[in-house]
Amino acid sequence: MHKSIPFPQPTCEPTMTRVLHADRLSLFAMLLACLVQFVSVPVAKFAVVNAEDRVHSVHPSTTPQVRLASWWFTRHAEKIAEIEAANDPKKNKSIELLMVGDSITNNFDKGGPGEPVWKRHFESLNALNLGFGGDRTNHVLWRLDHLPPLKTPPKAASLMIGTNNICWGSDKPEQAADGVQAIAKKLNQMYPEMKILVLGVFPRRQNLDHPHRKQIIELNSYLPELLKSIPNVTYMDIGAEFLDDNGFLSKEMMPDTTHPSKEGHEIWAAAIVPSLKEMMGK
Repeated sequence: MHKSIPFPQPTCEPTMTRVLHADRLSLFAMLLACLVQFVSVPVAKFAVVNAEDRVHSVHPSTTPQVRLASWWFTRHAEKIAEIEAANDPKKNKSIELLMVGDSITNNFDKGGPGEPVWKRHFESLNALNLGFGGDRTNHVLWRLDHLPPLKTPPKAASLMIGTNNICWGSDKPEQAADGVQAIAKKLNQMYPEMKILVLGVFPRRQNLDHPHRKQIIELNSYLPELLKSIPNVTYMDIGAEFLDDNGFLSKEMMPDTTHPSKEGHEIWAAAIVPSLKEMMGK
């Protein structure tokens, strides 16, 4: 039996992003992606990997994949612009911390419940929010592949991803964990001296016996072993901070039982900012 994977997605060169406006870039990238989206080639069932990896088969969670959504390309173009501004000495901007994730991280942005928490704790750390709503591990890998490098490497990165692999994808917990490992490796390859804080996926759904809750617990159980061989990576699971004494997830903490409220963002920041500052030498 053979599996099929998409051809590698087209790269948007930095020079092009400076010429095209965000809307034009979004349309251009979407059209190019459509040309290859349904083209596939057979590959061997088993892939050759390093001995310390547990990834034995090619799987979407570890294969960079584009998303065909105009807002997604527009946001990606905005992040490219932020990096290019940091690379321009005339603009006196810097990026020292990368916050990588999905909508949970995205909610630190303007208009989200975490905005005041971001301003209080992360702006002074010169953080770049690389959270995109709905992303799975494969989407993050694509985004990282299509960002220009920072001329001055960031000092630290925080990564929390994988909930959408479980709840909106078809991944098994171990496959989602493989995707988290792939992103941590990618970040280390991009900036070898950067410290990386990988967070366990936050608890989801109110009750302990919900399948999503159990799958996330299983996903997190794989991460310490998968991450231990990657240089400069620290694993931290703060999920218990969001739960009551009986293990239930309250609506006050996460109103939709997935995304933290302002209070939840405060707890999140309190749990990780001291470690991030230490990693950054602040």
